[in-house]
Amino acid sequence: MVRMTKCITVSTAAEKERILNILVENNIPYRVKMDNVNQSMTFSGFGGVNSVKISYTFYVKKDQVDEALFLIRGCTLS
Repeated sequence: MVRMTKCITVSTAAEKERILNILVENNIPYRVKMDNVNQSMTFSGFGGVNSVKISYTFYVKKDQVDEALFLIRGCTLS
């Protein structure tokens, strides 16, 4: 079994998809772990709205972490 190392954690589905596409396009094997970070109840008007915050943590092979981060950061819109 190949040992994977934590690479990056993001908190939006759009960012998760962007990173996933970068890793796939560059043939970098990965795993993604989804965590429920926070549950809160926000009240608006007469009803309540549940807000669930999720984080996505990407893991890659230890010898590919630097390459993956370089590609991810290079594709970031600033």
